Amino acid sequence: MKRGIVKKNLVVCALPFCSIPVVAENPDNAKVSFEVGAEIVSSYVWRGMECGGFSAQPSATLTWNRPGLSFGIWASAELFQKNKAANMTEFDLSLEYSPCDALSILLTDYNYCGGRYFGGWNFSENATHNLEISLTYDFGPLSLGWNTALTGADHKADGKRAYSTYIEANAPFCLGGVDCTATIGACPWGYSFGADYGDKFSVINISLTATKELKGVPVYGAVIVNPKTDNTFFVIGVSF
Repeated sequence: MKRGIVKKNLVVCALPFCSIPVVAENPDNAKVSFEVGAEIVSSYVWRGMECGGFSAQPSATLTWNRPGLSFGIWASAELFQKNKAANMTEFDLSLEYSPCDALSILLTDYNYCGGRYFGGWNFSENATHNLEISLTYDFGPLSLGWNTALTGADHKADGKRAYSTYIEANAPFCLGGVDCTATIGACPWGYSFGADYGDKFSVINISLTATKELKGVPVYGAVIVNPKTDNTFFVIGVSF
């Protein structure tokens, strides 16, 4: 999910949306906005992990600007599945609270659609739902994010819950009229949420993303390196 730097860090760039503002009449004069968007990506890479090939990724977000609360839906579907046995579809729900412009608190339900949607709520290794809590603070020249898995298939070798955690720093900058973001992400005490990186500190995501509008359409490219697995990815995406 962007979702900022903690909402789905696919290639570490914020997802541009087309926005349809709606003003709700209530005693607080709160403004409600509804945003929809979509991306087409050459490869779905998340936190240094390849989660799918050529994919379509629609999204929708309903935001109450006061008190800074939003509800989001994000999905990804691999358009030409190379491995029919693999589950390359995803449907995520998120609830975000932003008490100020710089701070974001996010609860995300990651759902991998190969299993039953409602029947996948459990704590076993076969769970298809995974809840994660995220905190992000934007200092301006640097954003820091902390993400910890709470439920789902996230266990150590001894069966105990791993509470897999991913931390990330993003530094946006402009180079030659092109908006860029440099990112580094790591697991402070191991990681088993989507990939087994053992139980030690590991850097799993070093990336550089460049975004530019071509005839009014945002296009981005990202080079992503996972030092832990020695994998390198190049992703191209188009946002609508």
